[in-house]
Amino acid sequence: MASSTPYTVRWGIMATGWIAEVFTKDLLANPAHRNVNDVRHEVAAAASSSSKDRAADFLSLVKAPSSAKAYGSYHELVADPDIDIIYVATPHSHHFQNAMLALEAGKNVLCEKALTVTASQARKLVETARAKGVFFMEAVWTRYFPLSIQVRDLISSGAIGNVYRTIADLSVGRDAADGKIDFADSNRMVNPDLAGGALLDLGIYALTWVFQTLYHVQPEEQKEAPTVVAAINKYHTGADETTSMIVQFPQHKSHGIALTSLRVASDVDGKGSGGASIRIQGSTGEIQVVGPAYCPLQYRVIKKDGGGQVEVVDCPIPKDPESGWGQGMFWEADECARCLRDGRKESKTLPWSESIAIMDVMDETLRQGGVVYPEVITTDVYDAQSPLNTGKRAYERTHVHGIYEAIAPHFSATRYKPWPAVGSFLRSRAAGAVGLDVGCGNGKYLGVNPDVFMVGSDRSPSLITLARGRCMQLQAQQGNTAGAGTGGEVGGAVVGTDVLVADGLSLPFRERAADFAICVAVIHHMSTRARRQEAVRQLLRCVKLGEAGQAGGQVLVYVWALEQGTSRRGWDEGGEQDLLVPWVLKSQQKQQKKQRGTKNQDIGGGDSNKGGGAPPTPTVAAPAEPGAAPSHTDLVFQRYYHLYRRGELEEDVLAAGGVVVSSGYERDNWWVVAANEPVPQGQQ
Repeated sequence: MASSTPYTVRWGIMATGWIAEVFTKDLLANPAHRNVNDVRHEVAAAASSSSKDRAADFLSLVKAPSSAKAYGSYHELVADPDIDIIYVATPHSHHFQNAMLALEAGKNVLCEKALTVTASQARKLVETARAKGVFFMEAVWTRYFPLSIQVRDLISSGAIGNVYRTIADLSVGRDAADGKIDFADSNRMVNPDLAGGALLDLGIYALTWVFQTLYHVQPEEQKEAPTVVAAINKYHTGADETTSMIVQFPQHKSHGIALTSLRVASDVDGKGSGGASIRIQGSTGEIQVVGPAYCPLQYRVIKKDGGGQVEVVDCPIPKDPESGWGQGMFWEADECARCLRDGRKESKTLPWSESIAIMDVMDETLRQGGVVYPEVITTDVYDAQSPLNTGKRAYERTHVHGIYEAIAPHFSATRYKPWPAVGSFLRSRAAGAVGLDVGCGNGKYLGVNPDVFMVGSDRSPSLITLARGRCMQLQAQQGNTAGAGTGGEVGGAVVGTDVLVADGLSLPFRERAADFAICVAVIHHMSTRARRQEAVRQLLRCVKLGEAGQAGGQVLVYVWALEQGTSRRGWDEGGEQDLLVPWVLKSQQKQQKKQRGTKNQDIGGGDSNKGGGAPPTPTVAAPAEPGAAPSHTDLVFQRYYHLYRRGELEEDVLAAGGVVVSSGYERDNWWVVAANEPVPQGQQ
């Protein structure tokens, strides 16, 4: 006899954004108001990768029970034994690493669409779920709507004969008057760092209708992988803005036409005047699905011999009268609960093989359109400490700040000679000028021009200690014995040096106070483009504006280049841009030799000046270079770098609100001299 007690599922919510809010509120809606009495849901916990307080605020917002726990990391969430299933609600760029984190912890997982960025990632998730013996499903909520179920049943029953073509469109019409799209470049919809673009965010719904009407309804033995011919218009960020696909199922002689765009809209006036966004065409009739492809609420059945009669069926989403809430995401949650209750590891409504088949089509579409995403979000190598799992700040603490804090004395010993071009820039500054060196490291640039006042900052306290010692040496050489932070005078202007610990993304300097700033080999350590652009914005904020036609303060930025084909590292155009570059810390015996003249080995080369964080865990070194002898006592620290492609640094300056004064390439680095936009005449 079946139990009269509803089966209860305890949910853990990974991420606290808008989609997580909608889903969680749906979980808390009374299932009886949608005629569901066999399953129910509880919110056991939520996690934010940034802070516990943010998770607590989220739980308060959705009115979760007081027993729900707030976590400040995803690792804590997946370790909670009181959670039955994890809902992954992060951006789809993060899905692979986040879902793997939960699966590896032995948790059942419902992962938002698009399941992953690549098909290989989707396969890896399925393999892991199978190996762990846990439930895993892609959260394409539309699949579980009563409307979708009814449409599939009509097709399977032959209501419109053999289905030969499905046309589906989901487009949002965000074309702007200036020729751009009405999203900031950092927005997930157009940001390649977040796998932005129309296809993965919107086009998957168009493909969902193609697949559930032409593929899913076929007998298992007759399902075939389709072919796809695609066309893509790319936005200036590199993401797809308009994508069209013809998906062919040769065995059944059927075509799916899937359309998506950020430029034009499926519903041109927002009132349904444009007609059905989905048309399912069979040999004896047609089904038209009305409303947005992700949340349609009506369908029409038109028979070929129906004499003009149209059957209209409305499928509204029930609301919980107590909360007034109900968005339709509860149906996919109910499916998860029933699968867990019945011991099923995948849903029959959206089996693993079908999620992978759809990802294959999107893979090929992006390939044909030339859309390429960063390696950090396309890799199918799982990393529990990936920034996508730990959060960008924690990742930088591990792979940047903590490393430079740990290796500071040894790093400093290899960083003693200023680069010629940077030196020329500094020596060209006017006597008495005030300058900033952001990411100053050991302070090697502070004394290049003794006629200016330089303030150095760095994230690493240990490097700042070394830089402070350099300041004292410089001032002693200039006859100033009062210690670091004092200076002399040149023509009545105070000159000298000072240093302090500061974060490059939150500089403590007064706005528009500096005459110039330098930032050498620092910004490439920031793990997202938004953070790199913010670093440039901070530099520009600190330098003076031009007055009455005169030039304002200038900022010199150096970053590692991707195009290093002639160097021993061999990085070049078209290669991966986000890398972990090892720093080899020699054994104690070799350190003693080093003090007599040898150097530590920086496999990456170049210069870098970031530090300050928890000491990282090094690994035992492999041979440092081809042909180098291995040492079992050497330690390797993996430092994060973003390698800048040609033109990317200039793009970031413009995105930060600056102008490019000059730019170029030197010693495997791209550099730019930037300034603020000139103040219009009369507005000074």
